[in-house]
Amino acid sequence: MKIALHGYGKMGHAVERVAKETGHEIVQPADAVVLIDFSNASVLDRAIATAIDNHLDLVIGTTGWNDRLDEVRDRVKNIGCVYASNFSPGANAVFALARRAGELFARFPQYAAGMEERHHAQKKDAPSGTALRIASEVQQGSGGTFDPPIAALRVGAEFGLHTLYFDSPDDLVEITHRARGRDGFARGAIFAAELVRGKKGLFRFDELLGRE
Repeated sequence: MKIALHGYGKMGHAVERVAKETGHEIVQPADAVVLIDFSNASVLDRAIATAIDNHLDLVIGTTGWNDRLDEVRDRVKNIGCVYASNFSPGANAVFALARRAGELFARFPQYAAGMEERHHAQKKDAPSGTALRIASEVQQGSGGTFDPPIAALRVGAEFGLHTLYFDSPDDLVEITHRARGRDGFARGAIFAAELVRGKKGLFRFDELLGRE
């Protein structure tokens, strides 16, 4: 698969490395079939325009733009576009666990739900898109019983640490996802590019994985 990159920071470099390791090719947009974006929400319009102008599928790994979902959905209706707050397969499993946990713990009034997340100092959005998604899954799974507050910290070099907890006077239950590096996000984004081929419109990654 011929892949173009929008955003060539640390994540862009990771996508390039993993793509080459798995037999894909990094090319310019004019020669690509898909554009993978790990840039910044402020330049998302440029990524969308590049994909549309070159008839490319688009993978959006940038976060912090979900208030524009309807606008973006309308713009990408004629290409295949997939987005995620986190393309890590492990994180997507945590989303499913969070919804089920919300459903189960909502039966017990002694529990309160909360979240802590930590990322490197360069990450701009806080709370992270992943944290917001986990909290949303808990809220939906619990039928609104839980609306977990999120404590976010931006310091050091942490790739991404998210802990969902359910606390009671009797015990503490924690669900944690910790990224060991950027390769997992890159691998998931490339897999998403493969899944969205031949489709039209905007999809969440987990929709393409068969989970809504």
